[in-house]
Amino acid sequence: MSIKKTESYEEALEKEEQKEEQAQKSGEFAQFDDVAEAEKEQAARDAQAKADLELPPDPEALLEVRHLKKYFPIKKTVTGKVLVSLRAVDDVSFKLRAGETLGIVGESGCGKTTLGRTILKLHEPTDGQIFFEGQDIAKFKPSKMRPLRTQMQIIFQDPYSSLPPRSTVGGILSEPVKVHKIVPPSEVKDYVLKIMEQCGLRDYYYERYPHEFSGGQRQRICIARALTVNPKLVICDEPVSALDVSIQAQIINLLKQLQTTMGFTYVFISHDLSVVKHISDRIGVMYLGSMVEFGDKKSIFENPLHPYTQALFSAVPNPNPDVKMNRIVLKGDIPSPANPPKGCKFHTRCPMAKEICSHIAPAYKEYEPGHFAACHCYPQGDVTESVKAVSLSDNAEAN
Repeated sequence: MSIKKTESYEEALEKEEQKEEQAQKSGEFAQFDDVAEAEKEQAARDAQAKADLELPPDPEALLEVRHLKKYFPIKKTVTGKVLVSLRAVDDVSFKLRAGETLGIVGESGCGKTTLGRTILKLHEPTDGQIFFEGQDIAKFKPSKMRPLRTQMQIIFQDPYSSLPPRSTVGGILSEPVKVHKIVPPSEVKDYVLKIMEQCGLRDYYYERYPHEFSGGQRQRICIARALTVNPKLVICDEPVSALDVSIQAQIINLLKQLQTTMGFTYVFISHDLSVVKHISDRIGVMYLGSMVEFGDKKSIFENPLHPYTQALFSAVPNPNPDVKMNRIVLKGDIPSPANPPKGCKFHTRCPMAKEICSHIAPAYKEYEPGHFAACHCYPQGDVTESVKAVSLSDNAEAN
């Protein structure tokens, strides 16, 4: 009796690789030079960034970010020349008017937190411009940034590690008031108690320590600390991700109430789209350090253009049990920001990817008034009318 030899995993993998090589050789981009194209695209972006240096800041925008980059060197030569960099934030641009909330969403590792910290210059930007009230603060030194620290604040993600355990609540909240001389020394305690009341904190919490509070109460203390200096811009770095759902709603409602009464402007960083929808006026979607879609809340939720945005929306749970969810599961892992894919960064995981996506990066274009996206599913030339989203869910069902 003859025994049929089964194909090993290595043999099957080798055959699959050979098929892919043959397909690439016979395709439209058979003789395409990916490296040369990447260099050409980088030169075009650098030229555009250089040209935009001459443009005046938007007088209606409290915050305007142009071609912002933050690269972390991970490999250097003996002389200090950078060989390999991790591109945490790669050519991000947007505008934010006073009193608005911009939601930044994306998976973990996409560069959301680094973007927020770079805007505040907690990280020094590698390149680009950051206009705050018409001033380009990107090149400001720490001494020149000090007067602006009262106008730009951050609420950190973890309410447990962001509060000093050896200081009382009163000491934590009084310190920035004293350092920046917000009120006369005799009025500091009354001023802090007033801020605590606005944030839903009782006056007798003043003498207590952070370990005596729950997660929601600690986050209220963090919010109060940011508000003691009466800032104009507040970066909210996932301020509710570590809290229970019921407490999340209380914190979000508190932030909205404070924005209404005190006129704050928020950059709200989160991975939870349901939270972002509730608080944001405009939304930016980030993937692997780049902004892949940007627009007002209505446009993004009613007409999500980018396949990555559609995949994120499909993960939002629907409380109605009768509604069938068309879950879009992205295959593969997020590529390394130190070695991003050529062409479109999302093509390695995109169900709608074409051959061109792996060779040429899509243009970041305005497809509706104020609605930008970067995807080869849509026209790359001049756009004369509004574009309707290509449905990724229909494609997922077909497959």
